[in-house]
Amino acid sequence: MKCPKCGAPLRMEEKFCTYCGAPNTLAAKHQADMDHYEREFAETQQEVLKKSRKAGSLAAMLVVLVIMIVLNIIAGFISANAWQIKYDRRKQEAAKHAEEHIAVINRMIEEKDYISIRDYYYDNDMADGETFEAYSAIVHYAGNLEDLYGTLCNFDAYSFWQSDSPNSSRITYLADDIIELYEDPKNNYYRDEAVTDDKMAIIEDIRHQAEGLLVAYAGFDKEEVGELKNMSKARIEEKVRESLEAVFEEKREAEEAEKAAQAEETESFSVEAFIEQVQGGAGV
Repeated sequence: MKCPKCGAPLRMEEKFCTYCGAPNTLAAKHQADMDHYEREFAETQQEVLKKSRKAGSLAAMLVVLVIMIVLNIIAGFISANAWQIKYDRRKQEAAKHAEEHIAVINRMIEEKDYISIRDYYYDNDMADGETFEAYSAIVHYAGNLEDLYGTLCNFDAYSFWQSDSPNSSRITYLADDIIELYEDPKNNYYRDEAVTDDKMAIIEDIRHQAEGLLVAYAGFDKEEVGELKNMSKARIEEKVRESLEAVFEEKREAEEAEKAAQAEETESFSVEAFIEQVQGGAGV
């Protein structure tokens, strides 16, 4: 199997990708399946033991013994192959609806709705199958764009803009996403059909959308985003920090100006003016 974030080879028992450090979500699913089968086995075993106590005969005990041996064999087989069985079934189901899934992905690309591609791809078990291999590179770069958008624009899901200054870890995440966006997919693990000229053109368009986000929400100008592809990670982190600190400073100034305006409006409404207003109303 492959890492859903960077596409590097990944073994089932590895909880994190050894290349990019992303968590292996499939490993968690595998462990949950194992826990489920172990619970079922324990319940069946307890039921068999209860019946054996009631039977009390040698023949019944032998039957129980045989059943327990068989259950152990079955449980061992299921435990060793449960994830693979489930994975193969879901993979077959995705392949059965391949034309439908491909049509949806192509429509997203045509509409330039790149941010939605990664979620659809993984929600419908399209990863790790040859049927959809041609879209693997696009999915990866669309995922970087989605992460960038989530950090800069999705205020409800992230607390990035709730603090008074840029968060260091969030700056590092932003820098990592920017660096990955400019990596050459032809130097990665993708097959030839995933990095054809038309696929590379789509990836380039994804980069343009990312640059637009940086200009609109992160304080970059067009010249600065044009230089990103040639910068080191340290320089990108420095540039991200500088730009975001300017954005936060502008945000603070706007909030202070709003508070000052509210305070001035409150002070202008004096007690004397209030009394005059009340008396004038009474006179009428």
